[in-house]
Amino acid sequence: MVKALIIDDEISGRKVLKELLSLKHPEITLLPGVSDVSAAVEAIDKERPDLIFLDIKLGKSSGFEVLRKTSFKDYHVIFVSAHSEFALQAIKASALDYLLKPVNIQELSIAIDRFKTRQSNSNQKQMLQKMVHLMEQEQEADKKITLLTKSGYERIAIRNILYLLADHNYTRVFLNDDTEKLVTRTLGSFEGELEPDRFLRIHKSQMVNLDEISVYIPGNGGMVKMSNGTRLEVSRRRKKELLQLLNVQTGTETV
Repeated sequence: MVKALIIDDEISGRKVLKELLSLKHPEITLLPGVSDVSAAVEAIDKERPDLIFLDIKLGKSSGFEVLRKTSFKDYHVIFVSAHSEFALQAIKASALDYLLKPVNIQELSIAIDRFKTRQSNSNQKQMLQKMVHLMEQEQEADKKITLLTKSGYERIAIRNILYLLADHNYTRVFLNDDTEKLVTRTLGSFEGELEPDRFLRIHKSQMVNLDEISVYIPGNGGMVKMSNGTRLEVSRRRKKELLQLLNVQTGTETV
């Protein structure tokens, strides 16, 4: 017996899917449907379903929150979406299934057949984790920071920042389009705002985007070569932390 849960914020969506499953797949036992993230997490952790049908958009929330928050992870997911472009890249990359609304009965059957094939797949938890990670990366890519420059308040995508250099009470922010912004704030003020797993202050006057480091050059503290070719000095006391974040073992100091 397969135990399944439908998670959709629209009553009509839950009703249609329930009717299709009852008609073509009576071997699937449906739990009472739920419409929001908190109810979904509670139902999954309590009922431990084999399969969930998850709407990508749950009101103002994302269905991906459900996957992050459940304690029980040993379930399979078939995503449901009214938008063909919405988050499907991450789903495809994770080898998970999705259905477009209105749900087509043939596509539903194909997804169910794939689920049955994968039901014994011990890698399901890793597949879900990969998908969540990809979605988090996409969300990170959209984050922006507001900088006060001579032109006014500018919104800059954090992913576009290569490195930052202290300039007395100002900071020079270098971007990946070869432009530079002079910002009226100190370098230290950025430490609490930029993600510590992405940015590191490698020197009292320098902070770098770790994703933009192309080469680490060994030395007393060493140097980093950024993706635009700029070389920046690393202080001795920051060297160990930098190498750890770059997953470089001491004695093999290359990136």
